[in-house]
Amino acid sequence: MPSRPGAPAFAGATWLAVLAIALLAPSAPAQLRSDARVSAGGIALSSPWRAAVYAHAREKLLHPAWGWRHSERDFLIARRIAREEGLAIDEDILFAAAFLHDSGAIPPFAKDGVDHAVRSAELAEPLLRKAGFPMAKFPAVKAAIIGHMFDRKAGASDEAVVLHDADALDFLGATGIARRLSVTGDAPDMDSVLARLETVYREIPDRLVTGAAKRMSIPRLVAMQAFFEQLKRETPGPVPL
Repeated sequence: MPSRPGAPAFAGATWLAVLAIALLAPSAPAQLRSDARVSAGGIALSSPWRAAVYAHAREKLLHPAWGWRHSERDFLIARRIAREEGLAIDEDILFAAAFLHDSGAIPPFAKDGVDHAVRSAELAEPLLRKAGFPMAKFPAVKAAIIGHMFDRKAGASDEAVVLHDADALDFLGATGIARRLSVTGDAPDMDSVLARLETVYREIPDRLVTGAAKRMSIPRLVAMQAFFEQLKRETPGPVPL
Protein backbone atom coordinates (compact mmCIF):
# COMPACT_ATOMS: atom_id res chain seq x y z
CA MET A 1 0.00 0.00 0.00
CA PRO A 2 1.33 3.49 -0.76
CA SER A 3 2.18 5.68 2.20
CA ARG A 4 0.70 9.10 2.72
CA PRO A 5 3.58 11.59 3.15
CA GLY A 6 3.65 13.12 6.58
CA ALA A 7 0.86 10.89 7.94
CA PRO A 8 1.69 9.07 11.20
CA ALA A 9 1.50 5.28 11.19
CA PHE A 10 -1.32 3.80 13.25
CA ALA A 11 -0.45 1.03 15.66
CA GLY A 12 -2.33 -2.17 14.97
CA ALA A 13 -4.20 -1.89 18.25
CA THR A 14 -5.36 1.61 17.36
CA TRP A 15 -7.05 0.76 14.07
CA LEU A 16 -8.41 -2.46 15.55
CA ALA A 17 -10.07 -0.54 18.37
CA VAL A 18 -11.53 2.00 15.95
CA LEU A 19 -12.81 -0.70 13.61
CA ALA A 20 -14.25 -2.71 16.49
CA ILE A 21 -16.24 0.30 17.65
CA ALA A 22 -17.66 0.77 14.16
CA LEU A 23 -18.50 -2.90 13.65
CA LEU A 24 -19.96 -3.42 17.11
CA ALA A 25 -22.20 -0.35 16.98
CA PRO A 26 -25.89 -1.35 17.15
CA SER A 27 -27.19 -2.19 13.70
CA ALA A 28 -30.79 -1.49 14.66
CA PRO A 29 -31.95 2.14 14.50
CA ALA A 30 -31.28 4.00 17.71
CA GLN A 31 -34.23 5.27 19.69
CA LEU A 32 -35.29 8.83 19.00
CA ARG A 33 -34.17 11.34 21.56
CA SER A 34 -36.80 12.57 23.94
CA ASP A 35 -36.44 15.93 22.20
CA ALA A 36 -38.15 15.21 18.87
CA ARG A 37 -36.72 18.44 17.45
CA VAL A 38 -33.24 16.93 17.24
CA SER A 39 -32.00 13.96 15.21
CA ALA A 40 -30.08 11.09 16.77
CA GLY A 41 -26.86 12.78 15.66
CA GLY A 42 -27.83 16.19 17.01
CA ILE A 43 -29.14 17.80 13.81
CA ALA A 44 -31.85 20.38 14.45
CA LEU A 45 -35.23 19.38 12.99
CA SER A 46 -36.14 23.03 12.84
CA SER A 47 -39.17 22.82 10.55
CA PRO A 48 -42.11 20.44 10.00
CA TRP A 49 -40.74 19.31 6.64
CA ARG A 50 -37.37 18.43 8.15
CA ALA A 51 -39.07 16.40 10.85
CA ALA A 52 -41.16 14.61 8.19
CA VAL A 53 -38.13 13.79 6.02
CA TYR A 54 -36.17 12.57 9.02
CA ALA A 55 -39.09 10.41 10.17
CA HIS A 56 -39.35 8.94 6.67
CA ALA A 57 -35.64 8.13 6.69
CA ARG A 58 -35.81 6.54 10.15
CA GLU A 59 -38.79 4.40 9.20
CA LYS A 60 -38.14 3.53 5.55
CA LEU A 61 -34.48 4.01 4.66
CA LEU A 62 -33.06 1.08 6.59
CA HIS A 63 -29.80 -0.30 5.27
CA PRO A 64 -26.43 -0.96 6.98
CA ALA A 65 -24.43 0.93 4.35
CA TRP A 66 -26.81 3.31 2.55
CA GLY A 67 -29.45 4.00 5.21
CA TRP A 68 -30.34 6.93 7.43
CA ARG A 69 -27.20 6.74 9.59
CA HIS A 70 -25.08 7.22 6.46
CA SER A 71 -27.28 10.16 5.46
CA GLU A 72 -26.88 11.73 8.87
CA ARG A 73 -23.10 11.38 8.72
CA ASP A 74 -23.07 12.88 5.22
CA PHE A 75 -24.98 15.94 6.40
CA LEU A 76 -22.70 16.50 9.39
CA ILE A 77 -19.50 15.95 7.38
CA ALA A 78 -20.76 18.21 4.57
CA ARG A 79 -21.61 20.96 7.03
CA ARG A 80 -18.13 20.72 8.55
CA ILE A 81 -16.53 20.93 5.09
CA ALA A 82 -18.60 24.02 4.31
CA ARG A 83 -17.57 25.64 7.57
CA GLU A 84 -13.87 24.94 7.03
CA GLU A 85 -14.08 26.14 3.41
CA GLY A 86 -15.99 29.29 4.38
CA LEU A 87 -18.98 28.37 2.20
CA ALA A 88 -22.39 29.88 2.99
CA ILE A 89 -24.50 26.85 2.14
CA ASP A 90 -28.28 26.59 2.23
CA GLU A 91 -28.87 23.95 4.89
CA ASP A 92 -32.40 23.26 3.63
CA ILE A 93 -30.93 22.06 0.33
CA LEU A 94 -28.18 20.10 2.05
CA PHE A 95 -30.54 18.44 4.54
CA ALA A 96 -33.00 17.32 1.87
CA ALA A 97 -30.28 16.02 -0.45
CA ALA A 98 -28.28 14.30 2.29
CA PHE A 99 -31.22 12.41 3.77
CA LEU A 100 -32.70 11.32 0.43
CA HIS A 101 -29.67 10.83 -1.85
CA ASP A 102 -29.51 7.03 -1.50
CA SER A 103 -33.21 6.23 -1.18
CA GLY A 104 -33.22 4.87 -4.73
CA ALA A 105 -30.68 2.22 -3.73
CA ILE A 106 -32.78 0.75 -0.93
CA PRO A 107 -35.59 -1.79 -1.37
CA PRO A 108 -38.47 -1.39 -1.99
CA PHE A 109 -37.63 1.95 -3.63
CA ALA A 110 -34.84 0.73 -5.92
CA LYS A 111 -35.80 0.11 -9.55
CA ASP A 112 -33.98 -2.33 -11.83
CA GLY A 113 -32.12 -0.61 -14.64
CA VAL A 114 -32.40 2.85 -13.09
CA ASP A 115 -29.32 4.52 -11.62
CA HIS A 116 -29.81 4.87 -7.88
CA ALA A 117 -29.06 8.61 -7.88
CA VAL A 118 -31.59 9.25 -10.64
CA ARG A 119 -34.12 7.11 -8.83
CA SER A 120 -33.44 8.95 -5.56
CA ALA A 121 -34.15 12.30 -7.23
CA GLU A 122 -37.40 10.90 -8.66
CA LEU A 123 -38.49 9.76 -5.22
CA ALA A 124 -37.43 12.96 -3.48
CA GLU A 125 -39.69 15.36 -5.40
CA PRO A 126 -43.14 14.07 -4.34
CA LEU A 127 -41.94 13.32 -0.82
CA LEU A 128 -40.54 16.82 -0.31
CA ARG A 129 -43.58 18.44 -1.89
CA LYS A 130 -45.91 16.56 0.46
CA ALA A 131 -43.71 17.40 3.46
CA GLY A 132 -43.93 21.13 2.74
CA PHE A 133 -40.39 21.69 1.49
CA PRO A 134 -39.86 25.06 -0.28
CA MET A 135 -39.95 23.56 -3.79
CA ALA A 136 -38.23 26.55 -5.43
CA LYS A 137 -35.08 24.97 -3.97
CA PHE A 138 -35.76 21.50 -5.38
CA PRO A 139 -33.64 21.89 -8.57
CA ALA A 140 -30.60 22.41 -6.33
CA VAL A 141 -31.57 19.37 -4.26
CA LYS A 142 -31.92 17.27 -7.41
CA ALA A 143 -28.53 18.38 -8.74
CA ALA A 144 -26.84 17.55 -5.44
CA ILE A 145 -28.42 14.09 -5.39
CA ILE A 146 -27.50 13.33 -9.01
CA GLY A 147 -23.85 14.29 -8.49
CA HIS A 148 -23.27 12.87 -5.02
CA MET A 149 -21.15 9.82 -5.93
CA PHE A 150 -17.35 10.10 -5.81
CA ASP A 151 -17.00 8.73 -9.34
CA ARG A 152 -19.11 11.55 -10.79
CA LYS A 153 -18.57 15.24 -11.27
CA ALA A 154 -20.13 17.16 -8.42
CA GLY A 155 -22.89 19.63 -9.17
CA ALA A 156 -21.96 23.30 -9.51
CA SER A 157 -23.52 24.55 -6.27
CA ASP A 158 -21.69 24.66 -2.95
CA GLU A 159 -24.27 22.28 -1.48
CA ALA A 160 -23.59 19.74 -4.24
CA VAL A 161 -19.83 20.01 -3.79
CA VAL A 162 -19.84 19.49 -0.04
CA LEU A 163 -22.30 16.57 -0.28
CA HIS A 164 -20.14 14.95 -2.99
CA ASP A 165 -17.03 15.19 -0.79
CA ALA A 166 -18.84 14.12 2.38
CA ASP A 167 -20.27 11.05 0.67
CA ALA A 168 -16.79 10.14 -0.58
CA LEU A 169 -15.28 10.51 2.89
CA ASP A 170 -17.87 8.14 4.31
CA PHE A 171 -16.39 5.42 2.07
CA LEU A 172 -13.03 5.83 3.84
CA GLY A 173 -11.65 4.95 7.26
CA ALA A 174 -13.10 2.47 9.74
CA THR A 175 -16.59 3.57 8.71
CA GLY A 176 -15.88 2.82 5.07
CA ILE A 177 -14.53 -0.63 5.91
CA ALA A 178 -17.49 -1.40 8.15
CA ARG A 179 -19.96 -0.25 5.48
CA ARG A 180 -18.36 -2.40 2.80
CA LEU A 181 -18.20 -5.48 5.03
CA SER A 182 -21.84 -4.99 6.02
CA VAL A 183 -23.00 -5.63 2.44
CA THR A 184 -20.97 -8.75 1.65
CA GLY A 185 -23.78 -11.26 2.08
CA ASP A 186 -23.77 -12.32 -1.57
CA ALA A 187 -20.03 -11.87 -2.20
CA PRO A 188 -18.29 -15.09 -3.39
CA ASP A 189 -15.35 -14.57 -1.02
CA MET A 190 -13.59 -12.00 1.12
CA ASP A 191 -10.99 -11.35 -1.56
CA SER A 192 -13.53 -9.69 -3.86
CA VAL A 193 -14.66 -7.43 -1.04
CA LEU A 194 -11.09 -6.43 -0.23
CA ALA A 195 -10.37 -5.73 -3.89
CA ARG A 196 -13.27 -3.26 -3.94
CA LEU A 197 -12.01 -1.63 -0.75
CA GLU A 198 -8.59 -1.23 -2.32
CA THR A 199 -10.11 0.40 -5.41
CA VAL A 200 -11.98 2.90 -3.24
CA TYR A 201 -8.86 3.56 -1.18
CA ARG A 202 -6.88 4.43 -4.29
CA GLU A 203 -9.52 6.34 -6.28
CA ILE A 204 -11.28 8.60 -3.81
CA PRO A 205 -8.47 10.98 -2.71
CA ASP A 206 -7.98 12.31 -6.24
CA ARG A 207 -11.72 12.83 -6.67
CA LEU A 208 -12.20 15.06 -3.64
CA VAL A 209 -12.93 18.65 -4.59
CA THR A 210 -12.37 20.71 -1.46
CA GLY A 211 -9.20 21.25 0.51
CA ALA A 212 -11.08 20.53 3.73
CA ALA A 213 -12.17 17.10 2.52
CA LYS A 214 -8.64 16.29 1.38
CA ARG A 215 -7.31 17.11 4.83
CA MET A 216 -10.08 15.12 6.50
CA SER A 217 -9.29 12.10 4.32
CA ILE A 218 -5.73 11.68 5.64
CA PRO A 219 -6.44 10.00 9.01
CA ARG A 220 -9.08 7.83 7.34
CA LEU A 221 -6.60 6.68 4.69
CA VAL A 222 -3.96 5.98 7.34
CA ALA A 223 -6.45 3.82 9.23
CA MET A 224 -7.30 1.88 6.07
CA GLN A 225 -3.63 1.38 5.24
CA ALA A 226 -2.98 -0.01 8.73
CA PHE A 227 -5.97 -2.35 8.33
CA PHE A 228 -4.69 -3.70 5.00
CA GLU A 229 -1.17 -4.18 6.34
CA GLN A 230 -2.44 -6.09 9.37
CA LEU A 231 -4.68 -8.19 7.15
CA LYS A 232 -1.70 -9.17 5.03
CA ARG A 233 0.12 -10.32 8.15
CA GLU A 234 -2.84 -12.49 9.19
CA THR A 235 -3.77 -13.94 5.80
CA PRO A 236 -1.92 -16.92 4.30
CA GLY A 237 -1.22 -16.72 0.59
CA PRO A 238 -1.63 -13.68 -1.64
CA VAL A 239 -4.03 -10.93 -0.65
CA PRO A 240 -5.53 -8.88 -3.53
CA LEU A 241 -4.23 -5.53 -2.32
